[in-house]
Amino acid sequence: MEKSILSIAFHTPISLFCYSQGDSILSKKLIQMAEIDQQIMQSPPKNIKSGSEQHMALIDSMATVNYKEAKRIFEKYGFPGFDLVGETGSKSFWLIVQHCDKWPDFQKQVLKKMRAQVERKNAQSTYYAYLVDRIKIRAGKKQLYGTQVSYRTNLCQAFVQGVEDIGNLNKRRKLVGLESIEEYLNRVSKNHFLRNEESFRKKGITGPTLYPNQ
Repeated sequence: MEKSILSIAFHTPISLFCYSQGDSILSKKLIQMAEIDQQIMQSPPKNIKSGSEQHMALIDSMATVNYKEAKRIFEKYGFPGFDLVGETGSKSFWLIVQHCDKWPDFQKQVLKKMRAQVERKNAQSTYYAYLVDRIKIRAGKKQLYGTQVSYRTNLCQAFVQGVEDIGNLNKRRKLVGLESIEEYLNRVSKNHFLRNEESFRKKGITGPTLYPNQ
């Protein structure tokens, strides 16, 4: 199964000339790319240890392939909104760009076009917020929406660092459709525990440490 997945990722480019306005081919392509992105990141082939140098190299290769394809799509269509590829296709393009950290200038170009689509209600504002924070964090700046988290491994607790005007964080999050920061951190903490439950239980940690909801 792993070999067939990699074959799809690296050996089956689809020409842009196959894509047309409102056609499902582009949407299916983007969804496929995003699914492979997530599978390789979260579940590498059995002969590759998660988080190892080999795994990181595989992720890097996949990101390069996705970047080149996403760049071609972006140059032809701009940010693909709901009207072109549907909600899932649009989300998939965003996810691919979110992982293009080696190409920050490309991310910034996409962010500008994505904002225009968000203002038209043709793209998801919550995903826009994630990309804003991703770009800021990678540039050594403070986040606006607190979407990028780290973990206290001894507590299994997610937390955010470096947020602008933290007193108004939940107001900003609400404006783009995000849940409160407390709800968000609790949700990702729970997911982090479930993904690593065996390891945490060996350390005597039986569940995530949660924040009181405001």
